[in-house]
Amino acid sequence: MNPNTICAVNTCPGNLRNASAALFFALINTITAAKCSFASPNDYPEDYGPFLKDEDEFDFIVVGSGSGGSIVANQLSQNQNWRVLVLEAGGIPSANSDIPALLFSLQRSEEDWRYKTQQTQGPKGSCLGGNDKQCNWPRGKTLGGSSSINAMIYIKANKKDYDEWADMGNPGWDWKNVKDYFTQLENVQPPDDKITHLGTKGLLPITKTRHNSPLRKSMNKGFLELGVPILSEQNPENPIGTVDAPICVHNGIRSNTGREILGAVKNRKNLFTSLHSMVHKLIIDPKTKMTKGVEVKVGNTTLRLRAKKEVILSAGTVGSAQLLMLSGVGPKQHLTDLGIETIKDLPVGKNLQDHLMFVAYELKLDLNAIVPFDPIDAIYEYFKHKTGPLSNIGLTNYLNFVNTRNDSIWPSISYHNLILNPNDESTFYMLFRAHNIPDEVIKEKIKICKDRPCLAHMPVLLSPKSRGEILLNSTSVYDHPLINTGYLTDEDDEDLQVFLEAIRFSDELFFKTEALKVHNPELIRPIAPACDSYKYQSDDYWKCVLRHYAITIYHPSSTCTMGPDENTAVVDSRLRVHGIKNLRVVDASIMPRLVSGNTHAPTMMIGLKGADIIKEDWS
Repeated sequence: MNPNTICAVNTCPGNLRNASAALFFALINTITAAKCSFASPNDYPEDYGPFLKDEDEFDFIVVGSGSGGSIVANQLSQNQNWRVLVLEAGGIPSANSDIPALLFSLQRSEEDWRYKTQQTQGPKGSCLGGNDKQCNWPRGKTLGGSSSINAMIYIKANKKDYDEWADMGNPGWDWKNVKDYFTQLENVQPPDDKITHLGTKGLLPITKTRHNSPLRKSMNKGFLELGVPILSEQNPENPIGTVDAPICVHNGIRSNTGREILGAVKNRKNLFTSLHSMVHKLIIDPKTKMTKGVEVKVGNTTLRLRAKKEVILSAGTVGSAQLLMLSGVGPKQHLTDLGIETIKDLPVGKNLQDHLMFVAYELKLDLNAIVPFDPIDAIYEYFKHKTGPLSNIGLTNYLNFVNTRNDSIWPSISYHNLILNPNDESTFYMLFRAHNIPDEVIKEKIKICKDRPCLAHMPVLLSPKSRGEILLNSTSVYDHPLINTGYLTDEDDEDLQVFLEAIRFSDELFFKTEALKVHNPELIRPIAPACDSYKYQSDDYWKCVLRHYAITIYHPSSTCTMGPDENTAVVDSRLRVHGIKNLRVVDASIMPRLVSGNTHAPTMMIGLKGADIIKEDWS
């Protein structure tokens, strides 16, 4: 018997008969029939790794297949005369990755690099509420990189962000020069004539969706009471307001860049993708400072591969910085301390920035805030039709952009929202373990939310002043680097102050507006015994809780920052590593300043514009 065949003969319990048996088998048969539509290798490029040989030569070698790398490889391989190789440390994304509602199950999985932050001590500590006083730092280790494990939210950030990049000495990176690249990415499904700020013919399928819960409608009315408008779509030139952001989903399945960008051109004869390929270092001549290729372990074989034109690092904010330093490009003293010969002294790993999210502003609500659904019905609907609760991310893409500081049109905070249904223990554990919250705290949360739904209303710091750094842990690429986030360490505590303003704004929304009274919101006291010596809800109390439960929202950037001065930047405005020939970085690590929104779309834009720059330079 085929082991993949479900045999129903004589396996049905005696009490499962007639109509109930028919329904049960209908569900099983639907799931069985649908399984081939998930994580199919046929959707992705063939693994070329087994065919690679030592000293093989390509025109371009792209390290990493994430939001930036997939785009670069797709675009460069349009030239049939260029042989392009993509090296990816992971494999093909799992079926869990395909199902949008299972996004939190991917953290700490085989598709995640499983980074953790360094412990912090003293009055400027952070992540103090996590296991071992650390935050998890998930990054994608699979085809598509973090696009295969992220929340799929498509936000372009703001005009001001890109204009500031240009003002910092990076010509061509202002909003006027980058906005068309976003349009080239966007393929809104189904097309909608009412949409004016999104493209419909681009590379990546994205879906407009909204969560039709009573709570969302009440929150919209509440924000209106506070003067915050309701937006039909995000406008990067006027971004304040509440909006249902589009998500990178197509026909109910995640649109990761491995499938949609690389898989779409998998039959090109000049494009090669090697999976399970761990790059050890770049091959750079210390005298000429010419990049010759990479040293990579493919399966159990270590190879030296040659790049005739360039090596392009798209390994992400952590990986690109780590590989540069392992290859002798980075802070001289740090490299010397590890016995690494310095080929070029550059501030690699410095200027680390990230969006910090506060996950301990939680409320209990009445049952009238939600629309209950049956999990079995949801499973059947999804596997049968690719619709229903599993086909989207619930309230997570309902975003609220506000400025808590002044009347500026540029937001200082965005709120993310997540509804937790009563007695849904599996979701509680999946979500909060992903955030590295101790199990004893999770158990208390489950008790609190046993009879009523709970809302996590999570402010995100959009323009952090704090800076961190990434350092090598050793000379081995297999040892995770040291991630010193620098969260909440800015000298004037401005980051903390903006968070406090966000908390007070949330108080106004839930306890002062007429619209939210219908749900009888009740603030849940955070489980933070170390903060109980402060007066509950005082500024000092919240500052303490923030240092325990402000965590990453998975948007690290800027460790290979772009700028004209090699004393403060790693790459120039054409993404060339300062002082090193034939080497570029094309990913989120080049952002000179973190954008005011989710980083997936901006990183894809960097990939698209970066590819155009490379093509221009080699034309």
